[in-house]
Amino acid sequence: MQDNEVINYIKRAFELKSQECYKQAIEMLYKALETESDNVEILYQIAELYFLLHNYDRAEQYLEKVLTSLPGHIASLKLSRTIYTRGDALEDALAAAKKVYDVEPDAANLKELIKILGKMNCLDEIEQYYDKMDGDCLYEYALACYKCGKCDKAKEIIASVNPENDDCRILLGKIYFDENDFEKSREIFTSFPKSCKNPEVLNYLGLFAIEDMKFIDAIKYFSQASNINKNNPVYFYNLANAYFFNGWQDEAVNSYLKAIVLSPENLDYRYSLAYLYYEMKNYDKAEKEVEFILSHNENHYQARVLHALLKLKDKDYLGAEKILEDNLKAGCDDSFTLISLGKVYNELDNFDKAEKVMQEVIEKNPDNINYISDLADVYIKEKKFDEALSLAEKVIEMNDRYIYGYILGAKVAYLKGDFEKTKEFAQDVISLDINCAEGYYYLALVRKEEKDYEEAIECMKRAIMYDLTNAKYYAEMSNIYKLNNDVKTALEYIKEAESIDGSTEYKIMYRELAALNRGK
Repeated sequence: MQDNEVINYIKRAFELKSQECYKQAIEMLYKALETESDNVEILYQIAELYFLLHNYDRAEQYLEKVLTSLPGHIASLKLSRTIYTRGDALEDALAAAKKVYDVEPDAANLKELIKILGKMNCLDEIEQYYDKMDGDCLYEYALACYKCGKCDKAKEIIASVNPENDDCRILLGKIYFDENDFEKSREIFTSFPKSCKNPEVLNYLGLFAIEDMKFIDAIKYFSQASNINKNNPVYFYNLANAYFFNGWQDEAVNSYLKAIVLSPENLDYRYSLAYLYYEMKNYDKAEKEVEFILSHNENHYQARVLHALLKLKDKDYLGAEKILEDNLKAGCDDSFTLISLGKVYNELDNFDKAEKVMQEVIEKNPDNINYISDLADVYIKEKKFDEALSLAEKVIEMNDRYIYGYILGAKVAYLKGDFEKTKEFAQDVISLDINCAEGYYYLALVRKEEKDYEEAIECMKRAIMYDLTNAKYYAEMSNIYKLNNDVKTALEYIKEAESIDGSTEYKIMYRELAALNRGK
């Protein structure tokens, strides 16, 4: 083969490479090798093409050929360093990085060497290069210290760097955040210009927005961060949390799923998705995620609590009680476990225990209106209506936009027979959320008591429209139609209730109405 032909093959290979036709480029170089089998530059180009095809084993084979002939071939050493680092072959990556630095002892190669030593937690060895570090190298050293939990050392290193170094400022902000020094952390991250497009800065601004309960702002920050870096699961997870807090459940599900795709081994991501499914009453999907989590970590205490709550929903009270009490025996006496156990005790009519554990949780979390509301539910079941109403009014006073507080008030007032008060609470619910089914449900109950059946039916239709899967609403609509002497329609509604929740109560109601309907 003539030299001109070899040159033409090489030129063609470079053209194909620029067009991302890597396999065809390799074929051209193979033809060139037929004449120049020991040409290290051709061998290196083949290695690089295999690297671009993500065939790292073949790439390394050709790199070895180059380095056997020319041990100091810098491009091959750098590519080997990259391949070993990507494959987590850190000892080999370190050896390659040291050879690169021996050949080219500049700051860029020192930075790569420090990165690898940092992954290996070799802080003492990094320290040996301290006098040769520039700002970027010092940042990598500080980052290695941070990842090893040596935050004081990381801060000491950052202090020696130009204060305008953005990477170091971000790292310092992260350290302060982890140390719960939120004021200093916030000061750093808010000092960046509003036009800043650094995803880490945007992520922390989103976290502060969540802390300030500015969920729309948080969504904007996390959305920008995840659009800039589409491979970081943390950004999608935080975005999902922001959607969840803002009540945008479908969007939250999609973002949790994206986080899980990027980090499928992260059980906490799956737990958050499972809990959201539970909140959405998509119990089958919630159970599926919980089973996955517990199959990988049977001691994941939050998943165990959610598993108990799913059993509670299915009226397996003893099964739920056992899971939660086992959590306590294992030392998991967190509020989530205790409040869930209180709910189980309440269903088992063990009111003393229910009150005790819930009051214990409230003492630890006196400002948590959800826990206070849970205790009110216990009082309602005990028929301690005055105590329950007092708690409902307390949570409304603590947060006058807390819808469930008004629902509690409506429920207690109705059970006390104070229908005017029930109506007031129900109208407050609807004024806060015009689509809230429970508001219309209690208005329907009041209208039923007033024997205004037509209006009661209209209110109940709205309740059903806004919550199509609530068997209670269909059953109550059946009662109203029965009182209005429309047995046929009453039968249709109780049939629907029984199909949603096949409880004994609904089955009995269905049989009675079916008998009445036949009698007509």
